[in-house]
Amino acid sequence: MRPRRGGISAAILCLMLTASGSILSACGGTPEPPPSPEAVQEAEISASLEMARFAFLSGRYDQAIRAYSGSLDRAYARDDVAAIAVAGQELAFSYLRAGKPKEAVQAASRTRDELARRGRPARPALALVEATARYRLKETAVAERLAREVAAAPDDPMAASRATFLLGMIAADRRDVPALTAASDTLSRSGEQPEMKADNLHLSGRLHLIRKDYVQAADAFMAEEALRRASGDEPGVARALALAADSTERNGQKAKAADLWFRSGRSAAQEGDAEAASRLRRAESLARHTGQPALANEARRLRLDLSKDRP
Repeated sequence: MRPRRGGISAAILCLMLTASGSILSACGGTPEPPPSPEAVQEAEISASLEMARFAFLSGRYDQAIRAYSGSLDRAYARDDVAAIAVAGQELAFSYLRAGKPKEAVQAASRTRDELARRGRPARPALALVEATARYRLKETAVAERLAREVAAAPDDPMAASRATFLLGMIAADRRDVPALTAASDTLSRSGEQPEMKADNLHLSGRLHLIRKDYVQAADAFMAEEALRRASGDEPGVARALALAADSTERNGQKAKAADLWFRSGRSAAQEGDAEAASRLRRAESLARHTGQPALANEARRLRLDLSKDRP
């Protein structure tokens, strides 16, 4: 039977919605859930994913990238949607932790497109990885759009909270106090997990910085640093120390700021962070001006070692 003139058949409507990535129960029953690691049945892929995960948890991110890439190739060969979803998401996250946001965006976007074509929803964490990577690439508009989608996700409160944190950082960059305050208030109601408390301390510190309450800002960032350190978040440690250094320097405590800049640069150097050199240079300059030659020399040594390591 042909559809009525001017109308759209249910089948065509379903195809249009699926092509746009929307999954609705009107397209024939309850939508399938996002693929999970437990849904990966093929033994070789499961073993490869386990090896990749072990490398990631050990901080060997380049090795994790190679292992997840191999798992993804195997998943493509078997046309295994669950394995594609898991390997693609973890590959994107590994790229992000390895300091390669461009590659993280490519892996996340490719995986989300694959799942959309097949009518399967992606986990909110996958969009969050892409949003974070785009934020680091200064693609703020896209990062904000993705973060808002994740923040509204009802099925993953942890991802929603981390997306709210990202929205708060974007607001802080814009010096948008109402939006920053709203994000901080939302996080304060998100629970007592160390990650959530650290995120909220970060946003509180950024708010104090905007208001030029430098002592309170430094206190918030140092409290954040302790929580990041306890949870093994090395990039978060380096970032919190840098903000504490900036707040302390603005408050006129240049000798103390030199030490904080040094610690931040040293931590960032271990993670391959591009900001490490500039932080160590600032530490060296402040240390020389405040009569700390040993600290200045150590900051210089580490900075020069970084330049030697560059290809």
